[in-house]
Amino acid sequence: MSGLEVVVQYLCLFGVLFKRWFIDLFKLIQGIPLKDLSSETILITGAASGLGKGMAERLAPLGCTLILWDVDGVSNTRVAEELNQQTGSNRIHAMKCDLTNRESIYECAKKVLDDLLNK
Repeated sequence: MSGLEVVVQYLCLFGVLFKRWFIDLFKLIQGIPLKDLSSETILITGAASGLGKGMAERLAPLGCTLILWDVDGVSNTRVAEELNQQTGSNRIHAMKCDLTNRESIYECAKKVLDDLLNK
């Protein structure tokens, strides 16, 4: 893939993201409620830092159940504990998961299904 194709792909991606952001902003201004996430379960990878942590911080106050996966188990657990404390809930769960290892992914997915979703 040439450099120009990569730039075009990124421009298309940012166009789609900007369009979605603009539509949601318009709904917010108009008073149209956004989707209720209180009954949703959301899996976030790379949640110990960066974009994953930012998504977790943004979604935590909305009342959804968050499952945070990251290879850095200590930082991931700290993020989950902080968010549970901030929101006053126990709906945020951290798991150490190495996304470069297929067995680790399967193990974490099984743990999510058995421990969290099949209660």
